[in-house]
Amino acid sequence: MTETLKTTSVVSCPDCGHSVVEAMPLDVCVRLYECKNCQQLITPESGDCCIYCSHGTILCPTSQMEKSSYTIVRQRRAGRACTIN
Repeated sequence: MTETLKTTSVVSCPDCGHSVVEAMPLDVCVRLYECKNCQQLITPESGDCCIYCSHGTILCPTSQMEKSSYTIVRQRRAGRACTIN
């Protein structure tokens, strides 16, 4: 069974707690994010690839694909690794 790739996540600032829904890019890992409330730069926690995996409600598309069966998306992305931004 192929699952639906989720492309939005609620990102929460670890400093002020502000939360906002963000669209996740399919082809890059977001490693820096500025909180829209306090302007603090948010970075991933140790061991996570991006801010969505550390501070979001949904894992980034790259991590979702690694954990589940996304056959259609995997075929299109074959040979393309996550680009660090």
